[in-house]
Amino acid sequence: MVFSGDFAQLPPAVGGENVSLYSRVIGGISSNSKSQEEAIGKALWHQVTTVVILRQNMRQKTISDQDTKFRKCLENLRYKSCTTEDVAFCRSLILAQIPG
Repeated sequence: MVFSGDFAQLPPAVGGENVSLYSRVIGGISSNSKSQEEAIGKALWHQVTTVVILRQNMRQKTISDQDTKFRKCLENLRYKSCTTEDVAFCRSLILAQIPG
C-alpha cells in the first residue's frame, strides 16, 4: 500500500489537531463508531515501517524573486522557523482587511 502526502503540512483550519493523524485526541475516546474507526485508522497508520521522503519541491518551480520569497516563506513556516522578513512578506500579500 502506498500513502502520499505532506507530512509537515499544517493542520486543517477547521478542527485543527483534533482531525490530524498526529492528534493526541484521536483514539482516546471510543464511545461511538466514528471514534472507533478513527482509533483503528490511527493504529494502522502507526504500523507503517517504511517511509520515503521526497525533498524536491515540485509545486513551486517558477523562479521570479516573488516566487523565491514565497517558497522560502512556506518552507520556514513548515519547519516553524519563520523570520520577521517572512511575516512582513506574508503581510504584504494581504489584499484587503476583513472587518471585525
